[in-house]
Amino acid sequence: MIATAAGVGMSLIASEHFFSTFLSSPWTTEKFAKTEEDKEMVRRLYVYATAASLATSLILSAILKQTWPLVATLILCILYIVVYERSLAGKI
Repeated sequence: MIATAAGVGMSLIASEHFFSTFLSSPWTTEKFAKTEEDKEMVRRLYVYATAASLATSLILSAILKQTWPLVATLILCILYIVVYERSLAGKI
């Protein structure tokens, strides 16, 4: 149980850091990403953040021999993508 909590926690914290490193806030994205080129850059960067997050969670899942870090990270990445897509559409 502790290993599961640690694995999920570490993978979610890593994901948050990857998204924070690659992207600015959704509010900033909505305010400044106006051109199609800007929007494509935001999408490219959240793909990078998602890939780094999933790679980290896969490693943690393999070490712990559990799927929960991967599942939790996948859910978080989907949530981040939805939020950034809404910000790109001006719907925050």
